[in-house]
Amino acid sequence: MFSKDVVQKVKDLSLEKLKNMNFDVDQYLIKEATGEVQSLIDYKMIHQVCDNFHIDERENKIIFKTGDYLFGDYIVKNLKEAEYIILAIITLGDRIDKKVNDYFSESNYTKGMILDVIAGVFLEILTNNFWEEVRENAKKYGKEVTDIFYPGNKWDIKNQAVICKLVDSSKIGVNINQSFIITPQKTVSFVCGVGENVKRPVKESVCDDCEAKDCIYRNVPGESKYKVTVRFSSNTKVIEANEGENLFHILVRNGIKLNNFCGGSRICGQCKVILNEKLDISDDEKYFLTDKEIKNNVRLACFVEIDRDLEVKVLSEEQKAKILTKENDLLSIESHPRIKTSTVDIRRPTLNDQGDYVKRIKEAVGGEIEIPLGLLSNLPEVLEENDYKVNITIRKNEIISIKKAASKQYNYGIALDIGTTTIAAYLYDLDEGKEVDVYSCLNPQRTFGADVITRITYSISNSQGLYQLHSALINKINEIVEEFCVKNSIDKSDIYEIVAVGNPTMIHFLLNVSSKNIAVSPYVPTFTSKIEVKAKEIGININKEGYVITLPLISSYVGADTVAAVLANKIDQSDELCLLVDIGTNGEMVLGNKDNLIASSAAAGPAFEGAGITFGINGVEGAIDHVDFSKRPFYTTIGNKKAKGICGSGIVDIISELLKYGIVDITGRFLSKEEVKNVPVDIAERITLYKDEPAFLIENGIYVTQKDIRQIQLAKGAILAGINIMIKKMGIYVNEIKKVFLAGGFGNYILPASAIAIGLLPKELQGKILQVGNSAGVGAIMALLSDKELERAIHLQSKISYIELSTHEDFQNEFVKGMYF
Repeated sequence: MFSKDVVQKVKDLSLEKLKNMNFDVDQYLIKEATGEVQSLIDYKMIHQVCDNFHIDERENKIIFKTGDYLFGDYIVKNLKEAEYIILAIITLGDRIDKKVNDYFSESNYTKGMILDVIAGVFLEILTNNFWEEVRENAKKYGKEVTDIFYPGNKWDIKNQAVICKLVDSSKIGVNINQSFIITPQKTVSFVCGVGENVKRPVKESVCDDCEAKDCIYRNVPGESKYKVTVRFSSNTKVIEANEGENLFHILVRNGIKLNNFCGGSRICGQCKVILNEKLDISDDEKYFLTDKEIKNNVRLACFVEIDRDLEVKVLSEEQKAKILTKENDLLSIESHPRIKTSTVDIRRPTLNDQGDYVKRIKEAVGGEIEIPLGLLSNLPEVLEENDYKVNITIRKNEIISIKKAASKQYNYGIALDIGTTTIAAYLYDLDEGKEVDVYSCLNPQRTFGADVITRITYSISNSQGLYQLHSALINKINEIVEEFCVKNSIDKSDIYEIVAVGNPTMIHFLLNVSSKNIAVSPYVPTFTSKIEVKAKEIGININKEGYVITLPLISSYVGADTVAAVLANKIDQSDELCLLVDIGTNGEMVLGNKDNLIASSAAAGPAFEGAGITFGINGVEGAIDHVDFSKRPFYTTIGNKKAKGICGSGIVDIISELLKYGIVDITGRFLSKEEVKNVPVDIAERITLYKDEPAFLIENGIYVTQKDIRQIQLAKGAILAGINIMIKKMGIYVNEIKKVFLAGGFGNYILPASAIAIGLLPKELQGKILQVGNSAGVGAIMALLSDKELERAIHLQSKISYIELSTHEDFQNEFVKGMYF
């Protein structure tokens, strides 16, 4: 159907687009997928040439003899000189849609995305070919042809319905819905004009007419280009950028990590860069920068739009954080591994015994067993090369590895705790149940925003946002796997399983599943069940037949990490009433015992991790982590380094001290120097203003502001309201709670006395607080090492009932009360 030249052009363009999307694909895979797309294309085209129309420039309408009209100043401006108007629809049919959807439903996202891109390139080329034919015919009569104009970009998409009606799109199986979207998906509608006086700008691509500047598929060779030279760490990178592109998104797209909390939404003031020249600066941007910074050409990348060549030095790169891994004391389980390896002698084939190799394998291991296709491809060779004596690894009832028999067999697994801010990974010897190594790092998705809502918004508002978030996480996991293998001299093929926990959004991103409805009422996740999938299907490089398991979720905001924490602290087996509180970028809480468990989630925001605080930072070296006004100096920093900002435990401590010394009252209001009493002079002198709002100077230009106090009030008010509502729901008194488990990094480093002092936790819980560290990671390890613990985690999903605080009748009152100190 297609010439060799067309097919080669499709391959070249597809490969270029996929590389721009950070897909690591080779020529062979493109060739294979191109052939598959060709076999699925059901190409159809229908068009109508109209010469009976008139243009009403006052109403911005092109009116046809049928009374139907195209509307919009954009289309009128471009077609007003046309003598003929051509309306057309081209479709590749619905078989490609079905095949792509099949791949996605099978979690084969890479193959689905490749097919989708290649089909899009075919459609683009067919559209351009049609336009070229129109132009060749027009030239014979001394006419010229305008560009192609597509509804949905600069031109209202509702015009698509007019095109479908006038050409009668149903004749080629194309339909349009109430939202003016046409199906099949690989279909385009468009118009162009023909006439002696029409103007046609030079155009190399159908993307010329599209305003989606950040589109990952974008291909506009004729657009103005500028050179952005970026210096970061000890590296220099030169990036080609289009006019009008946002610097923040350019840096993120090119893998340059910026410290930020808002994903480029211009509300955190963290993505600082130095420019080589002065550019105009808005008052909104000035708010986040000091006069000295502005003088030195420090700017926020999210405010900079490219209109010239620039040299950029990144100031606010991500720094190594102090990350909590786990609390070893919690880990005490009996191992019940899912994966076992044994050395097996396989019966040799003979002329008198011609039974197939699969039967011989099954006979050797005994029982009904499954063998995946990936192991069948070279099964005879493996057996012959190893003289029919091999190591066979079985997971449940599936053989996942057949390889050379060795004196020592190795079965490894990884427990993975994917936090919104950090990642902790634990490599375990599955046979011995022993820890081999631990790895921790910042979550690379922080580049797209500090909290889950910001990241979900990014995944929705950017055409490849979900894939970018997914691939950032998968790339980091593969780095972790590589680090484990190199450091401990092990082979990837000996890692057979990963058990992953995290909040619902992180688990959705891990599996490349849309999480958009988590962010909007009625807050419904795509799934909540345990997911078990081959690691290779989501791009993780362990044993080719190895698995990734994600523990079940409770709701849109109480996830697998909370299930794992309940598992680790054995709350479901306790006679005593226990309260689990995990405060991070969100606050998850579980209350109960073996008889009854309820959970809730409070939208605390990332304030307790430093986000949204004027001088807030993560728990990196130089972060102020504890404050005590009775000591001199009155604060400490992580690593005893020069103070750079305030982390979560530091902000709670300082508010506790400000309350204790009467510098802040119970409403959260800063008192003036004249109002405070009996405060050491050197402390009172620090009461000041920062950008015209009350503040307290800590050191080196680092302040706690009135806004910061309000941020913490909002966060702690939501947490305390959730706890109080759960207590009422359970029908108990607060003093009946015997143990409080403070989990997570923030819970581990915060001083319990400070948490009580600011009203983050009820005062009746004083003396009952246990800081249990990363118990989510411990729970993941337990599920990795023991199939019984995994089953217990699955059972927990049905055992824990969930309270939606946002709709609870008492929440508003409890929240307002909880804001007071």
